[in-house]
Amino acid sequence: MSADCTVKIGRVLPMTGALQVASLVNPWIDTFKIDQLNKKGGLVIGGQHCSIEIKYYDSKSTPAGSGEAATKAIVEDKVTVVMAAFTPDTTNQPTEMCEKYEVPCITTAAPVEAWLLGPDGSPRDTEYGFHFFLQVGDLVRNHIDTLKAIPGGFNGKIGYLYPNDPDGVVFHALFSTAFSHEKWQAVDPGRIEEGLTDYSAIVASFKNAGVEVVAGVLPPPDLANFLAAAAKAAFKPKFVLIDKATGFAEAMSAVGAGAEDVAGADFWSGTFPGHAAYGGYDSATLIKTYESANPGKYYSPLLGLDDASYDILFSALERAGDTSPDALVKALKATNIETVAGKIAFDEHNVSVTPIVTGQWRLDGQSQRWVKETVFSDFPTVATSGHLRLYQER
Repeated sequence: MSADCTVKIGRVLPMTGALQVASLVNPWIDTFKIDQLNKKGGLVIGGQHCSIEIKYYDSKSTPAGSGEAATKAIVEDKVTVVMAAFTPDTTNQPTEMCEKYEVPCITTAAPVEAWLLGPDGSPRDTEYGFHFFLQVGDLVRNHIDTLKAIPGGFNGKIGYLYPNDPDGVVFHALFSTAFSHEKWQAVDPGRIEEGLTDYSAIVASFKNAGVEVVAGVLPPPDLANFLAAAAKAAFKPKFVLIDKATGFAEAMSAVGAGAEDVAGADFWSGTFPGHAAYGGYDSATLIKTYESANPGKYYSPLLGLDDASYDILFSALERAGDTSPDALVKALKATNIETVAGKIAFDEHNVSVTPIVTGQWRLDGQSQRWVKETVFSDFPTVATSGHLRLYQER
């Protein structure tokens, strides 16, 4: 059966640079989702069978790069929709470009507030951008509750690892206030230079101050550098809670032994509820399918979020009955579907909130593969799969 029309998807991804770990599941997940439809003659939109095409655009892991990539997709290649994922560096500028050129945009894997709120703290006026992910309030509550659940407790001294990048600045503002409210004492070296290779001075300050918890948000290379410096200085805190890098098994594998028991925000894994609207499988089955098709590789949280992004788009296109921007936007606003990332229904700001739990890494002795266990959850819909452990307690 030949297609009557074509839906062009522009995928803006950090294919190079510090955030490239986010694109490890591509192009597998894209092909997996698209082939399900194209092999049946395409997606039925308004009585027409429409084939799905995809083209990749490298954000280069920077805001400027993501803006340039989205502009190229929209202006030069005339895509039907833009999809972008992973941190505000990749999601925010494509949303701005979609708003400018009136093209629908679906984004994920950046905290809702980091995507939604402008410099003055007010919600942006977004007509064409749609975003789903965790909200900061849940993330803060998760981290505080996790630290309160540390076996044996801790002395209240927290070493900060918040770099001078968009995530670092926002996370520092949030957590310094929240931790202070708990009467916990900060040992703060200031906003760290992005890409810092020598953490020895910071480690020494933590060790001298008696820090028992280290908290921050770091890309994989920076986490590796910090843990290497900590090991060299024989600094072993009770707990290490780092966001961003800890979402990815490849990053933990590259770090090596020092990564065992490092914890971080877990924004999607096999314990998350829901089923794919297009395919019917659950989170655990999607992970098994991916890892079986890619021997030796690991899934990442982007696997489930990308899968959900496609379900959101396909559902909207079918309900729109048209590939025009206005029809697609109207349908996206009315989205209310189940996905492997949970239920997605956009609010008046075009946002849908997903769960956040705590994951902790270990190297499985039998398989010699890195395993991320859900060790703490404030969400009753997300079950735990392991117990909270002290850092390097074994």
